[in-house]
Amino acid sequence: MAALFNDLHDVAQVLTEHIREEVGIADVQPGVPRDVSASTAASARITLLYTTPQEAHRNDPPERQPDGTHRFPPLALSCFYLVTTAGADADDPIAAHHALGRIMTLYHDNPALQLPLSDNPDVDPGAFTELGEGVMAVVQVPMVLDQIDKIWTSLDVQLQPWALFEVSPVQLVSQLDDTDPAPVVRPGGIGLDVRAGTRPLILRVTPEVVRQGGRVRIDALQLGTPESVAVAGVDVPVADASLVVGPGGSPLLLTLDDGGLEALAPGAQPLTVRASGLVSRRGTLRIAAAAAPAVDAPAELLHDPATNLVLTGANLADAQEAVLWPDGGVTAPSDVHTLPVSAVAAGTVTVPSAGLAAVPAARGPWRLTIRIGAQVYTPYVIVELGT
Repeated sequence: MAALFNDLHDVAQVLTEHIREEVGIADVQPGVPRDVSASTAASARITLLYTTPQEAHRNDPPERQPDGTHRFPPLALSCFYLVTTAGADADDPIAAHHALGRIMTLYHDNPALQLPLSDNPDVDPGAFTELGEGVMAVVQVPMVLDQIDKIWTSLDVQLQPWALFEVSPVQLVSQLDDTDPAPVVRPGGIGLDVRAGTRPLILRVTPEVVRQGGRVRIDALQLGTPESVAVAGVDVPVADASLVVGPGGSPLLLTLDDGGLEALAPGAQPLTVRASGLVSRRGTLRIAAAAAPAVDAPAELLHDPATNLVLTGANLADAQEAVLWPDGGVTAPSDVHTLPVSAVAAGTVTVPSAGLAAVPAARGPWRLTIRIGAQVYTPYVIVELGT
């Protein structure tokens, strides 16, 4: 997802506030470079050198809004910022060099910013202005000698400690008004019923391998009313206590605890979902071998991060830690969170709330696995955090 802004100046403001808070330099401002010896204290200036449109987004179509209107696509840019630092004592630019090194290290360690910065956990509420939304990458640009000459001949200042950063993708909201929503009435009236012949579709089953008697989460696309889930010929209706149906019919939580499901042998078992009289194509539910470490899908579709997450499973006595990463994909190393575990036993492990509270809920849902021993990881389960 790109970083969306209302104003180009907001981009420099975000960088200014981020450097000021994370590096600890008080004098950070957007603007032209200042002389390296202007002050003995460290300072930084962020100069917009040039921008260029992103070719892949030139023909983006209008975006449909929840109210049915269409919004013209934003202007997508890559922005190049010259970051210069000052601070000299007796002509020794020690403060300037130190400040530049810290800034370069900051974006080497954390090249992707989740905006607005004010929404990130554990931040000072007054440190950041609520600017932008989405993910913005800040990457230092490698330089060659002819580029250095072109940059500094265009600036009426003396050469000083500096680095060039590409900030992208930056999107500026279109100034054109949204178009009106399309008419909702067609000739013959409004058709709101589900078309006949639309079968349920099983999207995935997590964990991919579950212990005997365990619990799985079934993500499915269902346009009709959910009726049942069948595994290896055993039909579990929605009224059964072993089956929990989420809002809108998905996801479904199926516990393999009775009716013969608790005795399923290790290996692949056929799985189908039934809705409004229609049955999905056959999916697969896999039962783990008796000695394999495994965790069950969480018993709740939405877990409150203020409470401990208790996971059941098998062969968990050597559990060392829990690892979480976004279900939508990892954009930076900081997206992967390693959390401690407690109350470890053969059939259960607990992820304390103190670790869960530090995980940014906005990036979820999350994939979670338990590390067993030195290098064994359980098949991941899906965890949704919220209240």
